[in-house]
This record gives sequence, structure tokens and C-alpha cells, in this order.
Amino acid sequence: MPKPLLLLTAAFLAGVAWPAYAAGKRQLPTIKILEATYGGNCQNVPKGNVTRFVASECNDKSMCKYRIYYKSMGEDPPASCERNFSVRYACGRFLKRCTVEAEAGWGCDEGHPNRFCMMYCQ
Repeated sequence: MPKPLLLLTAAFLAGVAWPAYAAGKRQLPTIKILEATYGGNCQNVPKGNVTRFVASECNDKSMCKYRIYYKSMGEDPPASCERNFSVRYACGRFLKRCTVEAEAGWGCDEGHPNRFCMMYCQ
């Protein structure tokens, strides 16, 4: 067997996606987090304060179920304000938003239910 054909066969069997084989598949757009804010309804809370946390979980995926939990976002909920959660994201050229009303980030602490933002690209 000639070497080029042997290499092509070995690469195909190893699961390497060659352009000729992948040409028929449509690439889905992926999530790109633009801004995520926890507590934007409260005074002195900056927009985008949790963008890096949400981006690290959801960027470059076609679907992401993000659990909103203050302990995983580096934020403590103040006693004086129940915080909402909002995330803006792009799917290719389309802009989308997911919003959860207050109190969004308690997780399962003190008997509160977990809250999620479901983000997806089609």
C-alpha cells in the first residue's frame, strides 16, 4: 500500500476530521457571553460584574444551562437587596438575553430552589 493512502487511512480511522469529510456538516454557532450581571437591580452594582464566571462556563458551547449561585460567582447577596441575574450573549450574528428575577442566586441555600439560565444557539 502506498504511504499517502496508508496515512490517509490511518488518519480516518483515528477520527481526524478532514475537510472533505466535514464539508457536508453544518457548523452550529456557539455562545459568546457579552455581559452578565448579578444584582443589576441593586444600587452600586456594576454591569458585567459576573461576566467572566458565566463566560468561563458557557463560551464556545452551542447550549449551556448556567446555574446561578452567588458562591460560584464571587458575590455575596446583600441583606438589603434581593439580586436579579441577567446575561446578554451572541449566537453568531444574533443577540439573545436570559433574565432571572430576584432572588436569583441563592442556589439551594436555606431551602431556596436552584435557578438557571438556559442559553442556546440553533
